[in-house]
Amino acid sequence: MNVDGIIFDFDGTLMDSMYVWQSMDRKFLLSLGKTPKPGLHEAMAKFNMQQASEYLRREYELPFTAKEIIDGINNLAAVEYIENVKPKDGVVESIKEMHSLGIKMCVATTNVTRLVKTASARFGIDKYFSAYFSGTELKINKDTPEIYELALAHLGTSKENTWVFEDVLHAVQSAKSGGFNVAAVFDEESAKDKDEILKSSDIYINSMREWKKIYG
Repeated sequence: MNVDGIIFDFDGTLMDSMYVWQSMDRKFLLSLGKTPKPGLHEAMAKFNMQQASEYLRREYELPFTAKEIIDGINNLAAVEYIENVKPKDGVVESIKEMHSLGIKMCVATTNVTRLVKTASARFGIDKYFSAYFSGTELKINKDTPEIYELALAHLGTSKENTWVFEDVLHAVQSAKSGGFNVAAVFDEESAKDKDEILKSSDIYINSMREWKKIYG
């Protein structure tokens, strides 16, 4: 199989950063003197940041706009992306190798571009991505393949020769429902869904070092 393009998820796929979002909403609420309700993280898991902010505003009666909530959460998260978030095993080397083979690459994330680009630049891989598609900024999430279709149109590659790399079940399923080749990437956060992810993806890799499995 020819591989001409790859659309990467960011958090949990390229970066070991899911830990940031496990506690960020809770930290934000606590900073406002609000007590987080049980199951907050699970409730927020499928949302992009726009949807998450609207949920928090509604559920906790916050006197802020959705944008103000997003900005507040991102300001808390920014410290981690500027100082602590690191690439997952083999990511930097693999991205460079993909580039050397002429593969076109971009990012499709529910995160905001500012944080994603900040972390990418710290490790010198931002220059390999021709675009960043933010579900939050586009006001779409990964319950449908829309964000991958936008990324594909940007890359200008054929769908049959383009792969989506994702780590969470609902995103894997959405990309697959759109007819994409899907490489599922192990992340501790989504390990509980591994059996379903295996069923829904074309290949499963434990580390980006195994990326050449996409060639069959």
